[in-house]
Amino acid sequence: MKNIPLNLSLLMALTLSISACGGGGSGASSSPAPTPVSSSSSSVASSASSSSSSSSSSSSFSSSSSLSSSSVSSVIAGAENQIVTEYHTTHTIYNLENCGKNISQPNNTTSVFGDYDTATQNQILPNMTGWTHTTNGKTTEWKNIKLNLADYNNPTNGKANSDCNNVDTLNIVLVKKVADWDHQHANGFESHLLTKNINFGQVDSIIVDLKINSARTSIPTQKQLIDTYSSYTAESNITGVDSNKVNIGFTLYDGTNLGAADIIELDQALYADKWIRVSIKLSSIKFYSETNYVRTTKKPEDFTNTIIKGLLVVGETKNGNVLRGNISNWSESVPESFKEMDISFKKIEFVLK
Repeated sequence: MKNIPLNLSLLMALTLSISACGGGGSGASSSPAPTPVSSSSSSVASSASSSSSSSSSSSSFSSSSSLSSSSVSSVIAGAENQIVTEYHTTHTIYNLENCGKNISQPNNTTSVFGDYDTATQNQILPNMTGWTHTTNGKTTEWKNIKLNLADYNNPTNGKANSDCNNVDTLNIVLVKKVADWDHQHANGFESHLLTKNINFGQVDSIIVDLKINSARTSIPTQKQLIDTYSSYTAESNITGVDSNKVNIGFTLYDGTNLGAADIIELDQALYADKWIRVSIKLSSIKFYSETNYVRTTKKPEDFTNTIIKGLLVVGETKNGNVLRGNISNWSESVPESFKEMDISFKKIEFVLK
């Protein structure tokens, strides 16, 4: 695995960007932690350096080297800090220290979720909607889920989180089917953004602060999937669909047939019950048009003046697929397995150019 030298200017340039169902964050790996950088400065957007982008094409992520000690002077005492842990082709992952402490929102960001200026708690989410299929009355469809059906409902308001200095968080157990594509995203939420009048060309990246809550997160192991489905399809198909990690899909859409999507992958062995920040460059994710569920690849410049209508967030497998396409004699008797991922979202922001 190739290391990428990291200097202060490069870390200050890397930012968060969220993506959606369909394309790919690759496997997680730990790396040496550089010197903390205050979130008020290090989350400011600019494009990553050419040396980082060229190296990422040959490796899905690279370990970081420590920053110069001179960067310590930029840390605000008691402020929320981020420490880079992983680089991926589309995104960077940071450990987040001092969660909810002295948060500042830079001038070049716009909030999708999170209110830190007025410290609003238990806020109603008028621009957030969602769905859950688990309460559709088909109890046999959901017989293998772990929690009560109502536990998968979409939240209608934020909730003051004592684990993050009582700032509001959006809490949801995201559910993804492994076998069947019907209702494969058992639930999810979307933020309606049309009134913000932001086009794709204005957005550099998306920042997402989140925590995996391990107590209610349940993901089948590859062995469990093989034991369940080996009589239905080849083992390579089974191991290819998921790798027993938390996957979250993000999609920006225009309300017609245009979208930009990515799937991030988080190793709960590394990140469970820890606040982390994910930064994904919008220019690095998959842009597409879609007709009858068939996607045609587009370029970011094709979307420059296209207004973003919404952001969709769902649970995912590692590549967004399910097993049904590889099971020739599909029937409802094929057992269903579920990925259940309990996530608290503290912040979702666009970083503007």
